Amino acid sequence: MKRRIIVFLCSILTVAASVLLAVTVLSTYYYKDVFTFGTWINGNYCTGMTSRQVSDMLLEQYVYPEICVSLLDEKVYELSYQDYGVCVDYSVAVNELLTQNTGWGWLKRGNIFKSFELVPNYNYDLDTMRQKLLSNEWLNEDLYDEAKTVSIVKTLEDGYILVDETQNLLIQTKAIEKIMDSIVNQLTEVDLREDCYIDIPYNKKMLETMEKWKGIEAFQDFAFIYDFGDRKEIINKGVVCDWIMLNEQGYIVYDENNLPVLDEAMIEEYVAYLGSVYNTVGMERSFQTTRGDIVKIAGGAYGNELDLVVEFEYLKNAFINKERTVRTPEYKTEAFVKGADDIGKTYIEIDMGNQMMYYYKNGKLKLETPVVTGNMKRNWDTPATVCYVYYKQKNRVLRGANYATPVKYWMAVHGNIGIHDASWRKEFGGDIYLTDGSHGCINTPLEKVKELYDMVEIGTPVIMFY
Repeated sequence: MKRRIIVFLCSILTVAASVLLAVTVLSTYYYKDVFTFGTWINGNYCTGMTSRQVSDMLLEQYVYPEICVSLLDEKVYELSYQDYGVCVDYSVAVNELLTQNTGWGWLKRGNIFKSFELVPNYNYDLDTMRQKLLSNEWLNEDLYDEAKTVSIVKTLEDGYILVDETQNLLIQTKAIEKIMDSIVNQLTEVDLREDCYIDIPYNKKMLETMEKWKGIEAFQDFAFIYDFGDRKEIINKGVVCDWIMLNEQGYIVYDENNLPVLDEAMIEEYVAYLGSVYNTVGMERSFQTTRGDIVKIAGGAYGNELDLVVEFEYLKNAFINKERTVRTPEYKTEAFVKGADDIGKTYIEIDMGNQMMYYYKNGKLKLETPVVTGNMKRNWDTPATVCYVYYKQKNRVLRGANYATPVKYWMAVHGNIGIHDASWRKEFGGDIYLTDGSHGCINTPLEKVKELYDMVEIGTPVIMFY
């Protein structure tokens, strides 16, 4: 009995050993070109994977480091190694690890259920790296050049400015080599401020230029504002720079104290420019009518006209004394409203084509009435113009070559033409003006002209058109 048991156990052990040997042999053959059971590489389970598969996987997961480059003025640029000729390769490290699995080695070295951390090979192309760095705009700014100097330059908005090209100049070759060396040594920071900048010493000519600049800077130190109602004209460096006298070659003229000379003619020209922009007397205007269309009306005495002589003297003295103020200019003729739109929203509109008159105040219609204007058959047409109410009177007698007519309300608007009542008329509007119109005045119903007289102010614009 015992003998049978022993024989049975021996048979079992022999079978088990044979199976284990077979499994071991088969496993050794299976894992000869792939990673063995339980292999972890850089946190990845790699059992059964080839070296190529593992290398590609690790390369895909790799994050290229960045290097921070510090320049002057607190500027910092971040560069990825991958963009500057650097590449990594896991194949050597992975192949070396895989050789541990050949033959019976994977058992002898105890590689089952073992984790590995592999570092890639670090490769770089210095020529590519240098060319990539050279293409960066910020490595091509403010470069050292012994020919750089100090100069005075005229700009459009800021007038004359001092351009000093001599300070904090970048030595490009040194900067690029320093960045390349840091990338090669796998650093994450590089500071160019320490030893990659240089200043050019000021020579005699540069110092003379800087001395002249002090005078120009003082000359341009002027802030003055003209208030034109809806617009303002700001006189700053960009304007004042043109008031410096230039010689025939276009160079600044300096006095015996090395200060720029004032060209008064340029102030006079500037004041003339203001007149060309803001004088509105006699100008053609586009007017939106009550009937709905836009008419163009030329000429007329209404508008703003600057007193150029007064303004020239005032502005010249203000500049010499460096006055800083806001000024409303003097006018020879002053409209009801300042600015380009000098009619504004309060006005009398006389539509002679439709024989209607309207009065608007602050944009709201306050009065409308039919009227009778100048007799066209007798060539007494009321002129199409932009004028204004320049006089008001009650109980006036209107006199002409062969008439004297009393009226209760009179508002003079253009020469001897005015708005007044016409008690002798029973009807207004329509086609009356064609054959039985006035001598040129605007005949208005008594009750309407009384309303208008009480509302309208001297200076109110009057727009007359057909």
